[in-house]
Amino acid sequence: MKTITKNLIAFSIGLVVFTVAFRFSLSFMLQNRLFSNAWIVAITYGVLIFIIGWIFGKKDKINLPLYDIGFRFHLATYIICNLIAEIWYLMDLQSEYENIRAVHLTAIFWGIVLLIHFIIYLFTRKNAIKGLKKSEIFE
Repeated sequence: MKTITKNLIAFSIGLVVFTVAFRFSLSFMLQNRLFSNAWIVAITYGVLIFIIGWIFGKKDKINLPLYDIGFRFHLATYIICNLIAEIWYLMDLQSEYENIRAVHLTAIFWGIVLLIHFIIYLFTRKNAIKGLKKSEIFE
């Protein structure tokens, strides 16, 4: 298996673990009316996810001969986080203070950002020769 695929799989596994832990923590904090702590959990989760995405993205860049701006990691994050959130509600694990509408609104707004990222990704690939930066080929 290619290192590129291994990086994405390892990232996805870590993301699933962090996301399930986040959902448990968030629901627990909200159910126990620890609203300030819920913000700390949410911010910590966001920072951790960004950091592991950054780390695996950098590893991927070393092994990836194509010019990529991390779109695959962003897409994987979007799918995994939103899928776990939906499953969380389907299994009725949320606290009484959580609302499915928040999950759906997050998916919509995040989806818009993901679409913008995809457009930028397509534009940067269009300005490359077979996925490589022209400046990297001719230097």
